[in-house]
Amino acid sequence: MLFQEQREKARLELYRKYLKEEDRYCPTENTGKKEPGGKKTDREKDPVWEIGNYVMGPVLNAFVLWVLRQALQSGKKRLYFLARDGYFMYRAALVYKERLGLDIDCRYVACSRYALRLPMFHLNEREALTYICRDSIGLNMERVLNRAGLKETEKEEVLTILGRTGKESVSYAQLKELKKELSACGVFMNAMRRRSLEAMPALCGYLAQEGFLECVPDAVVDSGWVGSMQKTLQEVLTYMGRKEELEGYYFGLYELPWGVKRQRYHCYYFSPEGQLCEKVRFNNNVFESFFSAPHGMTLGYKQRGGRFAPVYGEISLERKRYMERLEKVLMQYIQQAAERVEDIRQTDCENRKGLKKTLGLFMGKPTRKEAEQWGRLQFCDDVLEYGEEALAVKMSRKELKENHLISKLAFLLGIRKKSIKESAWYEGSAVRCARHPGYHLIQYSMYKYLLYIRQIYMWRRKNGRKEKNGA
Repeated sequence: MLFQEQREKARLELYRKYLKEEDRYCPTENTGKKEPGGKKTDREKDPVWEIGNYVMGPVLNAFVLWVLRQALQSGKKRLYFLARDGYFMYRAALVYKERLGLDIDCRYVACSRYALRLPMFHLNEREALTYICRDSIGLNMERVLNRAGLKETEKEEVLTILGRTGKESVSYAQLKELKKELSACGVFMNAMRRRSLEAMPALCGYLAQEGFLECVPDAVVDSGWVGSMQKTLQEVLTYMGRKEELEGYYFGLYELPWGVKRQRYHCYYFSPEGQLCEKVRFNNNVFESFFSAPHGMTLGYKQRGGRFAPVYGEISLERKRYMERLEKVLMQYIQQAAERVEDIRQTDCENRKGLKKTLGLFMGKPTRKEAEQWGRLQFCDDVLEYGEEALAVKMSRKELKENHLISKLAFLLGIRKKSIKESAWYEGSAVRCARHPGYHLIQYSMYKYLLYIRQIYMWRRKNGRKEKNGA
């Protein structure tokens, strides 16, 4: 127990050291008093306070400063922060806008992959099927059909025709065949078209209401990963009559959708062209677990009293209270950090060495306490939320080894047919469940290196050029 406490204390000292090396705001310098004997105050013992001030607060602050500086330099007058990853980003941007009197209109837009794409299915059914038949952790037939917006009676009819059950699991290798079955099923295709056509008017009304059709230099702000939200938004807005092309500011992008203009996508932490080490030591699922909102996902839109309002899904009381606690900590951090900024144009947003070290430690090599505390958060990587899995699921030694390099490659190449149990935060699962997690972390890191080396190579080969991070 004493050794564990020493490790946790050493980890916090590392976080503090890295922040100071980069001249980032360090909360322990001027917040609160120490108890007699130099012990931590009750607030500093709070794990939400620790992670908010030493890891996620500095990340949020640096990214928002970069976004605002980029927007000012390029003459943007309006920023749309996309739900739900953009919620804390939006709140932080408002702090700087008010404090420095910035001439930028910041707006929070309620949307989701589901709410944007469902109305578009009838316009491009081939792309719709590709989206519906995408891989995710714990995928089954019911989840696939839910992505198409089908009602219960429609789902039952389709399952009967296909000779399947709702709880029947769907592996990565089966998706190609399933896509063919669904495209040949008239009942499914007709139901998908109906649900799509029904959803389109409300989506168009909401986006017009939020000002997307106004001739104002604007951009969207989001976490990123593949940039598909911006592409879908652009397609909807083009359908609505918008002539101007959208731009986007992202924390990081692994890749981009086919056919988009690279110069319209600006990256902060990593880009499709490179930053290999940053990608290996990063976990986008962990990022999304922290940067979310105290409300459910956007399911669609309804007209109420002459205005269009988002329809949110359910969120557990526990999750809501956690997000509200984190929001309070992060906003206190942003308020205090903002006091040190006089001119955003003069801030050093490009120096990310300290952030890379803290994120790399927390996401790639968490302590046992961190893995237990944050690995229990509920997470779902599906288009719709189901929320029954932990971010770092409990895994046996055998299940951990199945995620090692050779086993993962055999599964992805189709050599291994049996499905592999996956974790949204494998590093957290390894630390939670293994007596000696180091071996598992090295093996998984090797797999991620190979995965991202291939991804970067394919990008450069296809595009024939390199671009610097932050482009």
